[in-house]
Amino acid sequence: MEHGEPQLVRKSNRRSSSAFICTKCRQGRMQPLIQEGEPEYTDLFECDQCNHQATIPSLVIISSQLISAIMGGILSVYLFIQHLSKVLTSFQFNTTDKISVNITLMVIAALFLLGFGYTLYRGFIGISRRKKYKRGQ
Repeated sequence: MEHGEPQLVRKSNRRSSSAFICTKCRQGRMQPLIQEGEPEYTDLFECDQCNHQATIPSLVIISSQLISAIMGGILSVYLFIQHLSKVLTSFQFNTTDKISVNITLMVIAALFLLGFGYTLYRGFIGISRRKKYKRGQ
């Protein structure tokens, strides 16, 4: 342990075996690792046969990513459509009433859409990673 970094310790006092199998050796079980002094398990796992380490996100993390991405995406789409309609109305009637403000807010809503889309993508990556390490698949 260098520079005061926390050490990872295998926690093997669980009553049941892990639901994840190692994808490298296909024989070992993935056991959770915790940082020294931490009370809860992390999403870092290690194979008990070949010591292969993997980050497998928990269902709580995945579900919060999916829910926040969907809710934030819906709100961002609504705001994007509202400001787009104001910009198009300004172009249609040849007015310049707050057009730069609406264009700016439309771009910001589009950036939020990209961010929430990435969060949704990361949620699906987490689901596929959990499926890959599930027992019996």
